[in-house]
Amino acid sequence: MMRPNPVTAEDERTLRQLIGEAGLGPWEGELVGVAEHGIALGTRPADHRGPEPFSRCGGVPAVPPGFVWPGTGSGPEAVPDCFVAQIDLTEVASADVNGLLPSRGLLYFFFLGHDGFGGRDPVTVLHFPDHTAADTAPYDVASDPAFADPEAGWGAPPWEFTGPPTPLYAAGKALLAKVVRFHDDPLVDLPEEAVDLLTALPAAALDVAPQHGASMVLLGPDRDSDQYVVPPHGRGPERVLLAAGRPDFTGCPLYYVIRDEDLAAADFGGVEAVTVQH
Repeated sequence: MMRPNPVTAEDERTLRQLIGEAGLGPWEGELVGVAEHGIALGTRPADHRGPEPFSRCGGVPAVPPGFVWPGTGSGPEAVPDCFVAQIDLTEVASADVNGLLPSRGLLYFFFLGHDGFGGRDPVTVLHFPDHTAADTAPYDVASDPAFADPEAGWGAPPWEFTGPPTPLYAAGKALLAKVVRFHDDPLVDLPEEAVDLLTALPAAALDVAPQHGASMVLLGPDRDSDQYVVPPHGRGPERVLLAAGRPDFTGCPLYYVIRDEDLAAADFGGVEAVTVQH
């Protein structure tokens, strides 16, 4: 079972209130017991003031010196991976209440640059621990021969994720861990009456923080899928590093998962992607 990312005491009080308002008071203890903190990443809040963040999904990434675009194959057969998101860890540090992520550095998420993926695959997540957003510049796509045919492999340039680049603003969340895990393995046993009430709730009904169009979640379950991603037997404790929504190129929820020991060591070399079919 995935290790929790515990909610704060303040968020737990708010969550208990929301559970009562949803008519789920008799099962408050069970639901709070599987509550999990997450970092919601979404579009600009209506009241935002200040500069645009470095963290975003889609578009051409802004990269530090020494960056090499990942891909499969070589020479004429090379297919660039699809760029999914870039995260400035200093921008999300205040929302990482349990300090699970490194407090500084840059993360870049990619997905397989071909259509042969299936279920669970190794993917590239690049970590530049000693660089900041100030060290970066837009990747020079024009000088990279891998992009000579920008539609090779995808039918679209591999830096197009789900459309135009979307700035990602962080906000701490208390996300209620879903009642059903992948393959219908119960996370917590609830009577049918409680499950029916949960099913009828909007996806964000038990979120603690205000909404601002969150499209991705760091270190928490996907709010929209009602499922957990269960690690294969023998891999050890594991958690969702990024719930990337439902990209056009997969047509289903996409998760990046990481082993707890790798996350604790800030080692992102073993991250895998899980695509959950509905």
